[in-house]
Amino acid sequence: MGRRKTSISDSTLEMIVSIDQRLTELIASDIPKRLHCIEEKLDYINPRLLTIEHVDRFYSEVKTVLSVAEACEYMGITESHMYKLTSGGKIPHYKPTGKLIYFSRSELDDWLLHNKVFNEIDQDNEQNRCNDQESE
Repeated sequence: MGRRKTSISDSTLEMIVSIDQRLTELIASDIPKRLHCIEEKLDYINPRLLTIEHVDRFYSEVKTVLSVAEACEYMGITESHMYKLTSGGKIPHYKPTGKLIYFSRSELDDWLLHNKVFNEIDQDNEQNRCNDQESE
């Protein structure tokens, strides 16, 4: 069986073209409006997010006792590594209830900064300081 040809009347073709033009106009005008609406909402939300981040940062800087997760984030290590350090007694920590582990921020700072490694500049400065003290 062969395909049957269908013809489209001029009025139907005009209607299709009109619908296509209308859809094009709607898309062209609606998308910029929607984008503008989204931008306005983001302008409203962004300052609030910055405020939340500021409060969170301030709170984390003021907080002196840290949980395991907070201490890990503060030090940039994994919880697994932290538990290895605590179980080996290599890092100062507290267990007030015998189970949950807490850390003092200042003790973590001290622990992080122990075992200073001197470079050549530090050694030269230290040597010059010692020589200056001897000559006095």
